[in-house]
Amino acid sequence: MAASFKYFVQKDSRPSFGVKSLLPILTAAILFQALPLFGQDTAETGDEFSTTIKITGRYLEPGSIELRYFPEKRVVMETGFRDGFIIERRTENTGEFDEIARLLPYGEDEWDAAMEQAEGETLDLLDLARAFLGMAKEPAGGTFDFEEGISQVRTQRADEDFEHAVFVLTAARDAMVAEALAMSYTDRDIEEGITYTYRVRTVAEPPVYNLLPQPFTIIAAADPQQYENQVYFYEGDTWINFVWEEDGKLSLFEIERSTGGNDFVLLTDAPRLNLRGESLGEPGRASFRDEGLENYRLYTYRFYGYNVFGERVMFAQVDAMPRDRTPPEQPRVITLEHHKPDEVLIAWEMNDTPAADLMGFAVGRAKGADGEYQVIHPDLLPSSSRTFIDTSFVQGQMNYYVIQAVDTAFNVSSSLPVAVTLIDTIPPAPPVWASGSIDSLGVVSLELEKNPENDLMGYRLYRSNDPGHEFSVIFEGFVESDTLRDAIPVVFTDTLSLNSLTPYVYYRAIALDFNFNQSEFSEIMIIERPDTIPPTTPVFKRVVSSTSEIELHFALSGSRDVQAHTLYRNTNLYEPWEEYRQLDNDQLTFTDRDVQQGTTYYYSIRARDNSGLYSDFARPVQAMAYDDGVRPPVEDLSFSLEEEMGVLTWSYPVTGENVFFIVYREDERGRLTQHARTNEPYFSEPVGDGQPQAYAVKAFTLDGGESPMSRPAGGRISE
Repeated sequence: MAASFKYFVQKDSRPSFGVKSLLPILTAAILFQALPLFGQDTAETGDEFSTTIKITGRYLEPGSIELRYFPEKRVVMETGFRDGFIIERRTENTGEFDEIARLLPYGEDEWDAAMEQAEGETLDLLDLARAFLGMAKEPAGGTFDFEEGISQVRTQRADEDFEHAVFVLTAARDAMVAEALAMSYTDRDIEEGITYTYRVRTVAEPPVYNLLPQPFTIIAAADPQQYENQVYFYEGDTWINFVWEEDGKLSLFEIERSTGGNDFVLLTDAPRLNLRGESLGEPGRASFRDEGLENYRLYTYRFYGYNVFGERVMFAQVDAMPRDRTPPEQPRVITLEHHKPDEVLIAWEMNDTPAADLMGFAVGRAKGADGEYQVIHPDLLPSSSRTFIDTSFVQGQMNYYVIQAVDTAFNVSSSLPVAVTLIDTIPPAPPVWASGSIDSLGVVSLELEKNPENDLMGYRLYRSNDPGHEFSVIFEGFVESDTLRDAIPVVFTDTLSLNSLTPYVYYRAIALDFNFNQSEFSEIMIIERPDTIPPTTPVFKRVVSSTSEIELHFALSGSRDVQAHTLYRNTNLYEPWEEYRQLDNDQLTFTDRDVQQGTTYYYSIRARDNSGLYSDFARPVQAMAYDDGVRPPVEDLSFSLEEEMGVLTWSYPVTGENVFFIVYREDERGRLTQHARTNEPYFSEPVGDGQPQAYAVKAFTLDGGESPMSRPAGGRISE
């Protein structure tokens, strides 16, 4: 029989307890729990008399796929043992399964040969599997006692489940045992990179149950990361806690530890099994806690699990170090007072002999007891400090303080929060303007945002015609007592003269509290007097025309509040002006290149100020881009001889009835003289023997324009 095993069962990450006799059932349970994660397309009929053969596998180099399969029900397993199992396969997208093997457990001679070759644990497992195989092939049978009734049936069912679990365990733990039980098959007729789907059924139909083979799909390719798993840890005080997610590929975990090098020591007396997980609707999670460690010593841990093939696989290696997590003694505040206008004194006490690892103190401040405390000094105070003076406290609000003791491991303990009572020397905040406007009659409306101070007494309003001059008080509005909840005025009116050379008027305000603390001045509110005078009119100075552009020179409006200048253009002085270009306020010239020769253009300019008032249109000017009579030259002139005819061709960018061409030919003296006229870009005439004469062409337009002479083509011009 097999050697005895001992396992730890882990539940809800609490301390484990030893189990011996439950080993086969627990292992079978974890295997059956993992197998659905490998199978695909599992039939879900909802029929309690339907069952399946679960199958999994892996790719093995240099090119094979190893399969393991496990019947869910004992009767299916017994049918396979008696009549055999059929392995079927389909490749990628092909729809039909093909039988690739039929397997039976070993016969007696094969069992004897296998056990002669085996040794150690494999021999024990073969012996155990052979004995239970014999019992599985022989039905238990027996008589039924009605007095015992259902109790006997339950006992027999429990025994059969136990035997079935042992078969699953032994077949999974050793490849030789799985092969002997016909519960393993290696497919060597594969191609790398191809996707295969397998299923297993029995040769004969099993009794009672409807067997629905469960397909399993795998790609024939290596997966070097298939067992990698992240292990998370927390470094406690002389202990380390580890947690990892179970992915269904591994179970029965073991942990080793080393303090340096390769001297790893097994920490688990037996593999550990997590009884909670996906079957209960929760994440499959395992944990391990190592205690009694030395703080700040680095330890290396290796984590192992067993796969469905019975192999022990390392899935993670972690370096971790326990740390000091014990905070120092809690400071006790004994003094907190506003003893000077700009200083708050804090004093605290500790035990007569503080802890040896006390590193120093930090002072935190917040505006509420439960607020977010900010450290108010840049460096940690020495461990001998017992007082601190705060010069950065916030006037006008509550200031709460805590003292934090920090040790060399950066563990922190805090005093209880305490608040200081401040002497009121704090003026209100500078007032903030909410709005300001003026109407067409010169009535100014001003509004302030009310200050948040509880002791606010009121406001004082100032005015000036220049921001650099002294501001004069024009209004004061205060309430008489802070015990009365009278409304503090925040809306003010003022009246201005519109006949003024200064376009703006300026206002400021201050706030006062009941201790006559006076705020700083508010920002300046600028009010612009209504503008009723349009800007002055721009003036053209001169106009310069050329063949392709018109250049305008002008003087823009000299008004101080001008915001924009617009240039207008049209071709009919009696039509409305059309906006043509926006000018810069410092622009003195404009060149119009979008012009056509012979067309008369009219121009004007108008200014607009920041009140939306427009000046009059500038006195218009007119100009025209003139025609100098020069036309583009003839291009690509060429001469050729075709059957005693001289053929002259050329190209010209202008076509139409207004264009004609004069052909020039070399005379006896070598001069080019007018020879012929044509409206087409070609000319031909008979030529005599010998060297042909030279030709040139000029283009003419009916409006009197002409092009330069083209370059000669044909014979050479006589010198």
